[in-house]
Amino acid sequence: MIREAQIQDIPEIIHVIHNSIRSCIQDHQRNESVIQTWLEEANQSNILMWMLYNDSWVYVSDNRVVGFILVSDQGQILLNYICPERQYQGIGKALLLNMMHCVRKKNITEISLESTHTALAFYQKYGFVAHQDFEPADVPLKLVKQLC
Repeated sequence: MIREAQIQDIPEIIHVIHNSIRSCIQDHQRNESVIQTWLEEANQSNILMWMLYNDSWVYVSDNRVVGFILVSDQGQILLNYICPERQYQGIGKALLLNMMHCVRKKNITEISLESTHTALAFYQKYGFVAHQDFEPADVPLKLVKQLC
């Protein structure tokens, strides 16, 4: 079930983000300093602030948050994470499609994001393209999608 994220979801959202970041070995090669930098940004106060000023949704399964997406009023996906053990089950697709439906109602015509290499194939599958040419070592990768 997808619903708007709520403040009481923040501890579970943090858990989803932290586990997902740790599973993205292609993006950090288990470099603990890189991991810690990412994890430090995903803290309770930052997530609360981001949720207050942006739109966010959670995917809930068996009464727990297993996915989270956060998008700005300008159509920039700021966060999109799925529990590693629940990836490849359609949760990311469901959150992405729900978010696109909601932003269309706000007359947003383009969605953008900065992707990691791990997530690149996922976004390309749903029509996101590189904003400009990039090198394989480039991170983050700037992607855009035009909404009809």
